[in-house]
Amino acid sequence: MAAEIPMIEDKRPSLTVSLLDAEAFQAIGKEWNQLLETSPANTIFLTWEWTFTWWQIYGDAYQLFLLKIQNEEGNCVGLAPLKIARHYRFGLPYRQIEFLGYCQIACPDYLDFIFAPDYGEQGILAVWSYLIAHKNLWDTLYFSDIPTTSPSHAALRLLAEKGGYVNETEKGQICPYLPIATSWEVYLKSLSQNHRYNLQRQEKHLVKSYQLTFDALSARSDIQEALSKLFALHKKVWNTRGEPGAFDEDPRIKNFHCCLVDRLSERGWVVIYNLKIDGESAVLLYAYPYNNRLFYYQMGREIKWDEYSIGQMLIKLILQSLFKKGTSEFDFLRGAEPYKYRWTKSERVNIHLFICNTTVSGNIACFLARIDRWGRQVIGHLRRIIKKVVPLFPLHF
Repeated sequence: MAAEIPMIEDKRPSLTVSLLDAEAFQAIGKEWNQLLETSPANTIFLTWEWTFTWWQIYGDAYQLFLLKIQNEEGNCVGLAPLKIARHYRFGLPYRQIEFLGYCQIACPDYLDFIFAPDYGEQGILAVWSYLIAHKNLWDTLYFSDIPTTSPSHAALRLLAEKGGYVNETEKGQICPYLPIATSWEVYLKSLSQNHRYNLQRQEKHLVKSYQLTFDALSARSDIQEALSKLFALHKKVWNTRGEPGAFDEDPRIKNFHCCLVDRLSERGWVVIYNLKIDGESAVLLYAYPYNNRLFYYQMGREIKWDEYSIGQMLIKLILQSLFKKGTSEFDFLRGAEPYKYRWTKSERVNIHLFICNTTVSGNIACFLARIDRWGRQVIGHLRRIIKKVVPLFPLHF
C-alpha cells in the first residue's frame, strides 16, 4: 500500500483547501449533494452516491485525493473528487492524479470539479495551487471526460501554461442527447419519415400477435430483480458477437451496479424500463432520472425479438412518457451509434486534459504518453484503411 498523504492545508487569502480521508468521504454525503445541486457541473455521475460507491468497490487500487474547498465563513464551496493512480507505460511506473470514477470499467461521463456559483474561477485556482504545492505526489494529471461547456479545462490549461507545465487536450466521448422542448406530436413529426414508418410498422405487427406491457420500475426490490435480468440479456447479446459485454469485463462491475442502485433507489435516481411481450421481459433499459434529465446507461434485450426493433420501440415508449412528465432532456450518453441519431441531432463532446509535472519523472511520463498516443493514432488510421481496402479484394477459398 502507498504511504498515506499528509493532511496538510493550503490556506489562501479567501479559500482553504483541505484533504479528506475515507472516513470524512463517507460522512460528507449530504453536504456534497447540497453543493452539487447548486453547481453548473450537476450530473448523476458527480453525486456522492455514484462517487462513494465507486470508491468502495474500486478504491483499493488507488490513493484517495479528495479536496474540500471552504470560504472564510467555513462553508464548503467546492470539491475536487480526485485519486492518485499508479500506472505503467512501456514498463515504467508513474503516478497520475485523476477524477474519482475514472477507469476503463465503469465509464462515467461529465466528470468535473464541483463549485458553488461564483466560485468556479477562484476554486480552480485554489485547487491548482494545492496540486503544485504537493507536486512531489504526482507525475501527471489526467482530467478525463470534462464537458466542453465546462470552464474547468480552459482555466487549468491557462494556469498550467503560465506555470510552464506541458499540457495537451484530447477529444473524448461524444454524447448525443435530446432536448425535450415541444409536444410529443410535434417532435414525432420532426423525425424522418422512414424512422416513423418503421416504428409504426413494427409496433403494429407486435400488437397484432402479442400482448405488450410497459413498466417503469423504481422500487428497490423491483430494480434488483430487473437489473439481474438486464445483466443476463446484455451478456447474451454480446456473447453472440464473441465478446463478454460491458457488465462481464470485470467481476466487480455487477457488484458496483447492484450496490449503486440500492443507494440511488432511496433517492429516486434510478429506473429500469421494462417492455414485456406475453408477460416475459423482451427489452430493459437501465437509466438515471436526475435533475429533470434522464441518463440512458445500458440496455439488454432478448435476441429473438430483434426483427421487431424492440430497442427502438422501448425508446419510443420512454420518450412518450418523458414528454408527458415534462422532463427536460433524454441523454444517450457516450457513443455515437447511428441508432441514437435517428432520435436526435444534438450532441455534447467531452475533453481529456493531460498535464505533465516539471520533474524528471513527469517529463519521462509525458514523453511516453506521446509515443503511446501516436501509436494508437497510427493503429486507428491503419484499421480505417483496412476496412476500406479489404472489401475491394475479396478472398475466395
